[in-house]
Amino acid sequence: MELTRTELFESIWAEPMGAVAARYGLTGNGLAKICDRLDIPRPPRSHWTRTAAARDPRPELPPAPIGLSETFALGRRQTRQSPGTRTRMSAEERREHLMDTAARIALEEGVSAVTIREVARIAGISETQVHNCFGGRTELLLALARREIAGQESQRRRRIARGTNHQTRVMLSTIGYLHEAARRGPLLQMLFRTPEVRDALKPERIAQSDAARAPILQQLVGEGKMDLQSARASTAALTSVALKAGGIVAGRRAPFAMVEEICLTVVMAGTFSGDALTAGAD
Repeated sequence: MELTRTELFESIWAEPMGAVAARYGLTGNGLAKICDRLDIPRPPRSHWTRTAAARDPRPELPPAPIGLSETFALGRRQTRQSPGTRTRMSAEERREHLMDTAARIALEEGVSAVTIREVARIAGISETQVHNCFGGRTELLLALARREIAGQESQRRRRIARGTNHQTRVMLSTIGYLHEAARRGPLLQMLFRTPEVRDALKPERIAQSDAARAPILQQLVGEGKMDLQSARASTAALTSVALKAGGIVAGRRAPFAMVEEICLTVVMAGTFSGDALTAGAD
């Protein structure tokens, strides 16, 4: 059954979720997951137990998430492949395919739905074959998170390489990070909210952050622009601004263009401020 996001949005704000779900042959929880995946605001649990005057006002329907259309089909799932349609993959190709499958499940149904059994079912292979590539669910999620982080960093470095001076490199780095946050952020946010993934990656993320900041600190201190303490403080402050903007973009809590403009204004102002201090000192 094909619906538009607007039709579903109107339905769940016109009557209880359970009634809407039953009409489409779904459970209330299943319909809630679909709404979350499509970024359709849902009434709070207590909405229909309150009087009309006490209910929360209906919000506006935001645009469809990146990569999803306004029209969707209920009940459409990928079926398991028959043995005759399977193709032989290399070990690396199989790992990539399984990570792609896990990512799709996570984005459509949430990380909790990513299990070895479900990944195997959708990939059309046995659970044993999945275990041949990944020791378990946590190992699969960690590999997926590391792949997304590596892709994000690769794109950032590629953009920076085009810069001819410090200010241009900062600008390109910030723009690149925000675009990658919009593309990869929703999945990474879900993965980082998973305790076993967050805890396992914490030391790696700290080391990566330190490594990324080291050249900047070296330049600021080496050129006499700042002492080490001031350089660390200013770099941490500007990094926090970019990370906060990336979180907003990933969560689609504000229009991308607006977040990008504000973030760039703050970051570049901080960058030029440091250079101005240097010029004054000279």
